[in-house]
Amino acid sequence: MRNKIIICCNVYPPHFIGGAELIAHDHAKVLKNLGHDVIIFAGDIQGHGERHSLRKDTYDGLTVYRVTLNWEDFHQSSFNFTHKQVEEHFNNILDSFSPDIVHFHNLIGLSAALIHIAKQKHLRTVLTLHDHWGFCYKNTILKDEKNICRNYFKCEECMPFITEGYYKNIPISMRNDFLAMQFNDVDIFISPSQYLADAYIHAGFPKEKFRVIWNGIDVNRFDNIRKNIENSDIRFTFIGYFGAHKGLNILLDALPFISKNHRFKINLIGTGELFEKYKQQVKSKGFDDLVEFWGRIDKIDRAYSETDVLILPSIWPENQPVTITEAMASRIPVIASNIGGNPELIEDGNTGYLFEPANSRDLASKMLEFISNPGKIITFGENAHSKIKSNTFENQISKIIKIYNDGISIERKQIREEILVACIGHIISPTCAKAMKSINDKNLKIQFRFLLLDWLQRDQVPLAQALWVVGDEVDMNEVVIGLINKVPLLVPEKDSYLKGLCIEGNCGLYYRDDLEAEACLEYLAQNEAERCALGRYGFKFYSENSKIRDHRSGNQKHYTKLNEIINYQKKNGGDKI
Repeated sequence: MRNKIIICCNVYPPHFIGGAELIAHDHAKVLKNLGHDVIIFAGDIQGHGERHSLRKDTYDGLTVYRVTLNWEDFHQSSFNFTHKQVEEHFNNILDSFSPDIVHFHNLIGLSAALIHIAKQKHLRTVLTLHDHWGFCYKNTILKDEKNICRNYFKCEECMPFITEGYYKNIPISMRNDFLAMQFNDVDIFISPSQYLADAYIHAGFPKEKFRVIWNGIDVNRFDNIRKNIENSDIRFTFIGYFGAHKGLNILLDALPFISKNHRFKINLIGTGELFEKYKQQVKSKGFDDLVEFWGRIDKIDRAYSETDVLILPSIWPENQPVTITEAMASRIPVIASNIGGNPELIEDGNTGYLFEPANSRDLASKMLEFISNPGKIITFGENAHSKIKSNTFENQISKIIKIYNDGISIERKQIREEILVACIGHIISPTCAKAMKSINDKNLKIQFRFLLLDWLQRDQVPLAQALWVVGDEVDMNEVVIGLINKVPLLVPEKDSYLKGLCIEGNCGLYYRDDLEAEACLEYLAQNEAERCALGRYGFKFYSENSKIRDHRSGNQKHYTKLNEIINYQKKNGGDKI
């Protein structure tokens, strides 16, 4: 069966080459070689054109649509999960290409709303997970450089609010609510490791939607790598980003535990924000003769040809590191921290060694196993190759195609009823932020989802059970959008105009403080009949009141959205009470 498929990834070769990007590209190439019609939608960090502009090119025989992104689109403390212009580009490409399937990889920097846009068009949606971004804004679930987060529902302990540009003081919980809503529209999640699947399930994602499929590897390519042997030194190699989460300092701290009388050397390949710091650390400890900094390299084959043992000392739980699978295919044993997906790849004492995370002394002892017993390098390397050799790209993609063709729409089994509250006001008041937190901390039978109205697609607006005015500066166009969609209002008592509107139109409630806001939200959630009645009265009031119906704030963004909403409602019978 021939499918039309869009592969979606936040960055893409050739300009950015990381593990997830290479996996996405190889995924696309194999599908194309098997006769499927494949295009790419990706971010572009090369500065071509204005931010969020779109260009089209060809790479490796594949059509690639690239959206220009910059650092703001990726930064942890920014709105890296929704960008309207990116969503518009994606929507237009879906209309022109008419795919059967959209397969997502990393979405940070683009928009998680791309998932709903695809589902809106009744397309099959698959998401391959590469890290923890779906429930951790840092990706790494590290609370600091040493401690791993154990409670995925306490993100405010790391970053209480997001503040960027127009919006201020947005509780981090709203980010998670938005992502949860978008991820509801994923038909199947593919996780390369059981570890990562379990982490997402622990974070509240539906177990029935997960499939564990190892990432493929070009086994033939790495099988043909031949070692360059210049002397008897055991060559330990680190390949990766020079960031704290990768634990390179653990490796450097292990060196004093190994006598310089032993014949060994350390290759450090890559770059990152701690590059200069690590160079200085090596120099200050007198290890210049043992450690060589390679920097960034174009061809990874060269690195493996001069590696006897790969070391991955990460302190964050990796998913399924590409460097481990490549090393295994190259007949190279691996020493890695006993965390995340590493133990699923490495058989301790057979294909490599696992050491206690952040324990430099334990890492040194595992390195000494190979230094003292160099014959293990060959034995363990052959064992590693035997374990990975059947994990080709073709075998991986055959499993994915089976998911595509088997019919993959799975209804989520909701444990709690979900109540969507659309919020308006670009600066969220402390009163409203406090009420949100209090409701979330109660762990009620009802799950509240608080999202900014501007984050929603037009077909999602009618799903809201309340339109909550959470800030002092309010665009009346957004209030009108709520009335049109029969969504009851919740407004601050101190806003006399909005309070009067609720009273005159019998279309909402008003609150004085956080306790009253909280009580009103719970009332609306628990009393469906009254909630619906308020919504109907609001629509009637809007229809019969020319002053409100003709209101315009002059804000072109919301004016355009208002017209879209009105037209959408008319097409779908929403203009009738």
